Amino acid sequence: MLKSQEIQLAQSKRREKMAQIQKASEITEDARTELRSLADAYEGAEVELRAALLVEGAERDKIKEPDKATTDFARECRSFEMAAMVGAMTEGKALTGREAEVSAELEQRHGSGQKGLRFPWEALETRADAPIDASAGTSQELASRPVMNALERFFEASAAGRFGVNVLQVSGVPVFPEITDGVGLSWVAEGSGADAEAITTTSKTPAIKTATGRYVLTRQAIRQNSALEPILRRDLSEVLREGIDLAVFRGTGADQQPAGFGASLTGGRTAALTAKASFSALLLRAVEIMETAKLADPSAVRIAGAPILMQTLADTLITGTAVSELDRLKSAGFSPVFSSQVSARGARDGTGKGASTVFFGAGSNNAYVPTWGSPELIVDPYSESKSGKVALTMFAFLDVLIQRTATHFFKLTAVQDRA
Repeated sequence: MLKSQEIQLAQSKRREKMAQIQKASEITEDARTELRSLADAYEGAEVELRAALLVEGAERDKIKEPDKATTDFARECRSFEMAAMVGAMTEGKALTGREAEVSAELEQRHGSGQKGLRFPWEALETRADAPIDASAGTSQELASRPVMNALERFFEASAAGRFGVNVLQVSGVPVFPEITDGVGLSWVAEGSGADAEAITTTSKTPAIKTATGRYVLTRQAIRQNSALEPILRRDLSEVLREGIDLAVFRGTGADQQPAGFGASLTGGRTAALTAKASFSALLLRAVEIMETAKLADPSAVRIAGAPILMQTLADTLITGTAVSELDRLKSAGFSPVFSSQVSARGARDGTGKGASTVFFGAGSNNAYVPTWGSPELIVDPYSESKSGKVALTMFAFLDVLIQRTATHFFKLTAVQDRA
């Protein structure tokens, strides 16, 4: 029983005793003495009751307060300074302060770095914080899309992310199940039953791949450049994001590369246009995706191509109008993605005609980039010491996994920029 409840029970008994004394036809001197004693005890217990209620209220609030360990660590990760980490490692010093604590926590969560020191994905973000309500009664802190984790924010602007590829953190050897056949409803009469159609499933398991990028800068830049931190975040994140986009769309599956859309879409899931890009040619494949993926809205179809595709469609006007093929594509409900990482284009001569590849996809949650742990960084002040430079080598551990290739994706090759 709570302390306040014990006091309230005792107060109730005192009130009952006081009422009995006061109801008597004649109050004796002993009764008056007892009544005064009860009144004093009642007054003192009221003070004790208020104190107990305050203490118990504070304890309830403490119990109800959510654990802030995760949000506090995320905030520390967002404040992680790459420049401080590079400066310390260049001079051969141990990390200190926030950088040391964050790196140690990441090693505890994801294991010790095999090649370098671990740093958080948040350290590669370049988008600014967005202030929230700082009026009285609020935390008066900065927030940035709390519904998105660091990985989602990092890949938000990538071509793969806009195409519907999801990035997620995994550990060990994850298995991704996939339904391949037997999905359907059975209709029965009242009081009757039917055996459900058997569902055929398969599974895919990603294999960890190591992505690496090298970045060289001078010792003078490390010591004198006041903008080193945003520059490091910008350049390292661009290198990693560009490399992952290339792997998602053009990874061959050989030479330690992941197998991207280009290597995974074969047979009946690919065709050669060998003609100039047009609204009709793209619409034909988009409609096929809507049919095979059983979509009800063209906006769920993702189209990704090289920038030359945008120029070709924008330059092709409908006869007698100022409306381009690109305008028609967008007005039909599609939001195409244009990126040089999606596809290379052939030489713009009489044979190649700037040919490139266009990918079609249905919605999201059908292709993934599983990542293992946080990235690692090696700062090497020795190999380039003759020229006074420092080499930064970054490692990330990930793979590309694509599901439902027979129904949700299509590859259109030999899309030319002119007839």
